[in-house]
Amino acid sequence: MRKLLIVTFLALIVFFSGCIGSNSSATPTTTTSPVTQSQPKEVTTETKTVTQTQTVTVTMTRAPTHYPLTITDSLGRKVTIKKEPQRIVSLAPSITETLYFIGALDKVVGVTSFDDFPPGVQKGRTIIGGFSGPNIEVIASLKPDLIIGTSMHIKYLDKLEQIAPVIIVDPKNIDEIYEWIIKLGKVVNREEEAKGVVNYMKAIVEDIKTKTSNASKVKVFFLLSTYGGYWTAGKGTFIDSLISIAGGENIFHDVEGWKQVSPEEIVARDPEVIIFSAHAGIKPEDLCKTPLAETTAFKNGRAYMVSDDNLVSRPGPRIVLGLEEIAYFIHPEAFNYAYQAKAAACASS
Repeated sequence: MRKLLIVTFLALIVFFSGCIGSNSSATPTTTTSPVTQSQPKEVTTETKTVTQTQTVTVTMTRAPTHYPLTITDSLGRKVTIKKEPQRIVSLAPSITETLYFIGALDKVVGVTSFDDFPPGVQKGRTIIGGFSGPNIEVIASLKPDLIIGTSMHIKYLDKLEQIAPVIIVDPKNIDEIYEWIIKLGKVVNREEEAKGVVNYMKAIVEDIKTKTSNASKVKVFFLLSTYGGYWTAGKGTFIDSLISIAGGENIFHDVEGWKQVSPEEIVARDPEVIIFSAHAGIKPEDLCKTPLAETTAFKNGRAYMVSDDNLVSRPGPRIVLGLEEIAYFIHPEAFNYAYQAKAAACASS
């Protein structure tokens, strides 16, 4: 009789604790097990059940805290965001594009005169000047609660910090671009959207890596500009990393950053593929009149112009589209594409 009373009492505890908790269907299993166990085991089992139910209840009622949020920017500065930004000034097209892709464009009140994506992005927003020369007075008039710039804006940092918190974003490769998309997602409370964008980008990158993994490395020269000489991208630039991911070998990987190189150096390193910017300042056919006509790339008609310079010059989500294009130029056979070179083979010129 005593044992029956104990079992009944314990069953009532389980019944009421189930009502207090999350209506779990696992309670009946616990009430039947004490019949075949000794009294001490019954008490221990029921105590654990009650404790577990209370823990779940506490966890579900705890509210997450997102702000204030402190992040480290590309300069190593600790920047604290006290509350979710509602009025953002973007000092670079790449930043505006990133905010657009993660669903925070509605927070942007100021952009540069160079911002052109998404189409119509300047409409309803204040132009705060050019990319390298923002107008401090105009920015201040917008009363922003966050300003996001690049390494181009370090010289304005002191003045900008008097207006609002300033984050400097300066990724050097595609992995750092991923990191900054996630960071900006946290800053503007769009972290899940940012993760989705990064996952989409990584899927494209992995597809390209898979298709070019068994292909031989192709020597590539990337011509950025001919103003004042031949400018190219070396180690530490995202263009250098794009060439590598696409299955190429940057012939100037041994130089740092953006560098001016001589035509003699280019010919000596003899690229098999030449890719040049649409804003390089020279027409494809005009390159045949330069020493570059002596390279294997030109002799085989493998000089290509990117369709949109912004796809490879802006470190944002669209850079994977530039990567795709570079990969097609370097290894068209891996993608079943047959690109026609934008410059004729110069051997017969």
